[in-house]
Amino acid sequence: MAPQRKKKSSGPFSWYNKLAAFNVENLFSRKRLLRPARSVVVHQDLPPDYRNNKGKLNKEHVYPTNQVITSKYTIITFLPRNLLEQFRRIANM
Repeated sequence: MAPQRKKKSSGPFSWYNKLAAFNVENLFSRKRLLRPARSVVVHQDLPPDYRNNKGKLNKEHVYPTNQVITSKYTIITFLPRNLLEQFRRIANM
């Protein structure tokens, strides 16, 4: 017996079902992946089980960096964003 699939609602009121299922809290909360606790290794080589046979770090030991980028503009976005900032107030027009 084949598994049954859920049927998508495609009637005239399908938009209402989407609206009723909408939750504002989902916009402001992040779902974080649970990872093992980090170990800080200072002035020592990493333990051998952190690397695979090719010498690269295992996927479970790769973490996001703590780098913070505070630049407002890039080379491509400088002119459009600068003009938007200049003319967003009615007094500057």
